[in-house]
Amino acid sequence: MGLLVGKALPHQYRFIYSRAKFPALVSGLGAGKTEALIYRTLKFLTEIKGAKIGIYEPTVDLIKRILYPRFEDIFATSGIKFKLNKSDGVMQVWMPNTGLCEIIFRSMENPARIIGYETHHSLLDEIDTIATDKATDVWGRVIARNRKKFYVYDPQNPKQRKKGVNTIGITTTPEGFKFVYKTWAKKHLNDPNYELIKGRTRDNHHLPDDYIPAMREFYPPQLIDAYLNGKFVNMKGRTVYSGFDRHKNYTSATLDDYPESTPLLIGMDFNVGRMGAVVGVKTSDPEAGIRQLRIVDEFFKLEDTPAMIAAIRSRYPNRTIVVYPDASGRSRKSVDASKSDIALLRQAGFRINAPKKNPPVRERVVSTNTMFLNSDNVRNLLVNTDKCPNLTEAVEKQIYDDNGIPVKDGDEDINDALGYLTNRVFGLARPTTVIGRMRVA
Repeated sequence: MGLLVGKALPHQYRFIYSRAKFPALVSGLGAGKTEALIYRTLKFLTEIKGAKIGIYEPTVDLIKRILYPRFEDIFATSGIKFKLNKSDGVMQVWMPNTGLCEIIFRSMENPARIIGYETHHSLLDEIDTIATDKATDVWGRVIARNRKKFYVYDPQNPKQRKKGVNTIGITTTPEGFKFVYKTWAKKHLNDPNYELIKGRTRDNHHLPDDYIPAMREFYPPQLIDAYLNGKFVNMKGRTVYSGFDRHKNYTSATLDDYPESTPLLIGMDFNVGRMGAVVGVKTSDPEAGIRQLRIVDEFFKLEDTPAMIAAIRSRYPNRTIVVYPDASGRSRKSVDASKSDIALLRQAGFRINAPKKNPPVRERVVSTNTMFLNSDNVRNLLVNTDKCPNLTEAVEKQIYDDNGIPVKDGDEDINDALGYLTNRVFGLARPTTVIGRMRVA
């Protein structure tokens, strides 16, 4: 009788035995992701009579170089009969207790070829190394294939069997804010069907002693967080707001900590369908040399300027509001052709602080970055990341393109709102006067 023997690291064990419908193991290089995928496959082979398990790699080459030899070695060492048909990408395995099973190997290179078979369970390796659109396509096609019925013994009633749940597991190194981040860390963060399991390279005590030091010498600090610690970090290019750290720039302050007489400073960007604004409070102590701007609230992707005005009135009915808007709002008319966006804000009773034109993008970025972290290692711009999750993510994600221009895909407008505020309050273009002096009705 063939025997399968193995010892798993803690994060591997969690993945192998996860009961979630869609578990994802995200870990650093050398942390044992692929081995966890293999042992989860072996677990299914021992549990389901005639099991059919689908395994997907980014390329055919990875299947040939990594998976084929590893499974062949395991089954040969365990004395389990198997037959590999490389042209079909199918390995037949004669398991001691579950009979003739199959492992179906497929590449993710051409999603259209994921057709013509059914599986009980599926596992996808390194899906974040492919483009997000392709990963989404692959995911949908794998779900469609992963529908073969099977039954398992009910642990509450061992004499009875119940219908099993088809699962799809992911093992990957984090490659930026791509498919796995968007699906597990964002869209389904609180969905029990989607379990996100993290693993670090240093947790794998089987690695050579010089493995991690060699990695640290080769990769820059930002990539070390991804490739050693299994963290989601910006991978595409240089981060615009490099001075920001969600922990070091964190404040727990909320509006409840300030009296109603404290003016609210609101940076605002105008875009139809995705209006964005940040709400700040200025704190200064000249004798102590303290001047801080604390961002305590946000508005994200509101429809237009009237919607923004209504939301501000509703949330802060008795506060003094000073708006630091996009200067282009003097001429832009997002709703009423007879009134500009800034005119609508002024008509609503808000104080307006806006130059005749916006400062250069670089100037706003420099002002904001310097507030996040200056040359004396002091952080004067703090963010309540709990109250401002969209701002936090946008600041962390935005990068420069090849021409040195901040990339915008629609979610970064709120960064512009922050820039208008910081540049006018504490930055290179801070004003000496304030336009208008009115209070919210």
